[in-house]
Amino acid sequence: MQTPVIDLKTARNRRTPNPDQIIVAGAGIAGLTLALALSARGFAVQIFEKSAVLAEAGAGLQLSPNATRLLARLGVLERLMPHAVQPDAVCLQDGVSGKDLLHLPIGKAAEQRWHAPYIVCHRADLQQALLAEVRQRNTIAMQLESAVTHHRSDAQGVLVRVQYNDRIEEHRGALLVGSDGVWSNTRNAASDLDRARYTGSIAWRSSVPAERLPASFSALLPGGTNVVAWTGSNAHLIAYPIRSGELMNFVAVARDRKNPGRWDIEVSPDAPSQNFARDFYGWHPGIRDLVLSAGHWTPWRLFEMKRCSFLRDERLVLIGDAAHAMTPYAAQGAAMAIEDACALAAALGHDSETWPAALAAYAKNRTKRIESVVRRGALNQLAYHAKGPVALARNLLLRNRPPEKFVAGFDWLYGFDAES
Repeated sequence: MQTPVIDLKTARNRRTPNPDQIIVAGAGIAGLTLALALSARGFAVQIFEKSAVLAEAGAGLQLSPNATRLLARLGVLERLMPHAVQPDAVCLQDGVSGKDLLHLPIGKAAEQRWHAPYIVCHRADLQQALLAEVRQRNTIAMQLESAVTHHRSDAQGVLVRVQYNDRIEEHRGALLVGSDGVWSNTRNAASDLDRARYTGSIAWRSSVPAERLPASFSALLPGGTNVVAWTGSNAHLIAYPIRSGELMNFVAVARDRKNPGRWDIEVSPDAPSQNFARDFYGWHPGIRDLVLSAGHWTPWRLFEMKRCSFLRDERLVLIGDAAHAMTPYAAQGAAMAIEDACALAAALGHDSETWPAALAAYAKNRTKRIESVVRRGALNQLAYHAKGPVALARNLLLRNRPPEKFVAGFDWLYGFDAES
């Protein structure tokens, strides 16, 4: 399916230079959310984005209540909901037998518990909703085909060098925020910060029209609208509906068998039988049929950073993947980027003399939060990819523990308010 392209060439509004503006490098989920959160608190924002157009990869994402409550306050959730799906439950099944292991309600009951919905959607739909709201704010300016390549902090703020197609310009602001992803220019300019590390695993992504799913696979799906995960040794598969249920989004995570230590080698997206399909040969026939018939699988190498790095100096802050690229096992990548953005906006007062202490506290609090989420992700990875006696113990625990206790175990994650 063709990825929706967001053309911003008509939105290149260039405002009169403002030395008090906050400069944001990158117009992904983190950058757009930050611009909205800052604008809501009265700040002027200038976004620089190196791409000529904004086009999110054709993949789905999960947004738990800790993220959707923040999007609701920004006016974004209302725009997104017509294109999203609110699942009834998260279901866990054994990938070999197809037997149910866990049914965790996350529909209306969860919304009542955490006061915000759990939804799944297409990445491009979220970016469209963010962008539509950005266009309504006259305090936000955006420039495409413009990459932040260098910055210099001083007592007055930060001086940023921006590379355009045909020229280089310098812009002054009060603060620079790097939200330019795992390969962040703003982060990589600092030689003392950790670089992203390839984990040796690949997430293979695909979206299939609901009416084209193999019958053997459809028979595996529990009743209702759900996020379903199938576990197996060294691999797992996740499925959920997006685009109002028109598409089923799939993420299959497996080890990179050919080049576990290299990320710079081309991987064919159209040959799953030569790549990761072998990891599912012993699985339930319905899952094997799905893996082989889905067609185009896009490889997405998984990177992580050993340490969070939110604060480079008093005038440079990193958020999202630029600060803490993480693996997807907790399904919190987008949610953490949204939390980072809203928490940063909440931390900044309009007196810049208070910023050093506020940013130090922000970095400390966000680091603690991210480390907790990373630990949960590591636990999930162990549970998803368990084998032998560990898998048997996992299955016994999941089948015998009351769902209410599992739900309560997510209070710290889904009940969290990044702005409080």
